[in-house]
Amino acid sequence: MKCDFCGHEVAPGTVECPYCHYQFKIDAQVLSPEERDTFEGVTIDESAGTEENKSAREGAVYDSGADAYNERQQQVPPNIKVHTFGCGSGILITFLILCGIVAVIFFLLPTFIVFAAVGAIVLFIMRLFMGF
Repeated sequence: MKCDFCGHEVAPGTVECPYCHYQFKIDAQVLSPEERDTFEGVTIDESAGTEENKSAREGAVYDSGADAYNERQQQVPPNIKVHTFGCGSGILITFLILCGIVAVIFFLLPTFIVFAAVGAIVLFIMRLFMGF
């Protein structure tokens, strides 16, 4: 058997090409009524869409499950609580930005000034004694 997609030779009865993973189309074989009754595999019932099968599927077994489900939904209210957390308005964001600026000014700037002062003193002392 030859793959329709890539052209490689594959064993007959292969479902998928081992080279390109192309799915082969399998032709359904119609069974006689005797073969269908004795067949052990999976079969497709062509009368699944007829009116008599629809009425058989819509029997009491299916209706009782749907009715029981609907009754439970009506008896028990849903246990859902919704909490909405917002930033308020622009006031909270503005306050947070101002706090960040104040933190930079009062904490990071003095640290920079202290290190700059220490560096200036070390530079002054080095130039003072290097001159002699």
